[in-house]
Amino acid sequence: MPGDQKQPFLPLSEAELTFEPSLPSPSQAYLNTLSASGRRTQATALNNLAYIFSDGKIQSAEKFPWHHLRYEHTSQLSSHMVDIGYAKATVNKHLVALRRVLEEAYRLGLYEDHNDYYRAAGVKSLRHETILRGRTLEHEELRKLLEVCLADGHNPVLSARDTALVTLMYITGIRRQEVVDLNLSDFIAKERKLRILGKGSKQREVFLSEDAITALEGWISHRGRRLGPLFTRITKGGKVKLERLSAQAVYYVLKTRQKQAGLESFTPHDLRRTTITDMLSANVDVLTVSAIAGHNSSDTTRRYDRRSEESKRQAVERLRSPMAELEKETEPDQEGEPS
Repeated sequence: MPGDQKQPFLPLSEAELTFEPSLPSPSQAYLNTLSASGRRTQATALNNLAYIFSDGKIQSAEKFPWHHLRYEHTSQLSSHMVDIGYAKATVNKHLVALRRVLEEAYRLGLYEDHNDYYRAAGVKSLRHETILRGRTLEHEELRKLLEVCLADGHNPVLSARDTALVTLMYITGIRRQEVVDLNLSDFIAKERKLRILGKGSKQREVFLSEDAITALEGWISHRGRRLGPLFTRITKGGKVKLERLSAQAVYYVLKTRQKQAGLESFTPHDLRRTTITDMLSANVDVLTVSAIAGHNSSDTTRRYDRRSEESKRQAVERLRSPMAELEKETEPDQEGEPS
């Protein structure tokens, strides 16, 4: 029936794509509110949206007239992105970027009618269920990871830094960019706390365990107590350079130590997943775990919980498999004949 037909996606027209360089940039205003890693991710999303809404004519968010978008354009975006191959989770990330950049366009006074803004920005996220990504590390894997850090006799300064880095990332569940942003002044030794600058410039404080304190003090004895980044670069000769590690450097450190320990591949975020799952397994209440992890919602924390995955695995192992019984019946006896 005609009423059941889906409306086609409507990009901006040639006239609506007119770009005025003298106007303030909503995309830049939005990106300025994000961390370095967030800027990279959302800049890509905005560029994708500019390409989609212009039907391939504009590839840069900076040159796209966001304030010309109306409800008839944005309302079909989700279904259009799914149709062209985007996963629902990825679509939702783009919708976050869309809503935020339109909000900045409104705040900058680029929408003449506030109703045009509210309608265009009123697009809802898609409902979806995703399979958990990544993995958690076993206790034995964490032990081996720290063992190779401690055993690095060729460069004891590097050994101390990497030991502190791995210990801290596990104990606190800190994000990779957050550990990069740490300064020496964020380590409050007397109170056994660490001050963390999280997403959206929100600060939180987490307590440190005895082994985390010991590992940090061991690293600081080499680093020195000059103000600056907590985790710094180290030369091949073992000299500390008071230059902040990059997020990519943290990834490289963990990847190097993972290979040295002979472990299955994991990401920095898998350490965070491990911390959250281990805390929940230790019956720490979800609100406390959310506060430590820096989550705005306990629902986000629950998505990191891998205990249900382990329960599924154990449930399967408890089943008596008919195949296993059949194989046992057909095993050869000592003379080589079937029993």
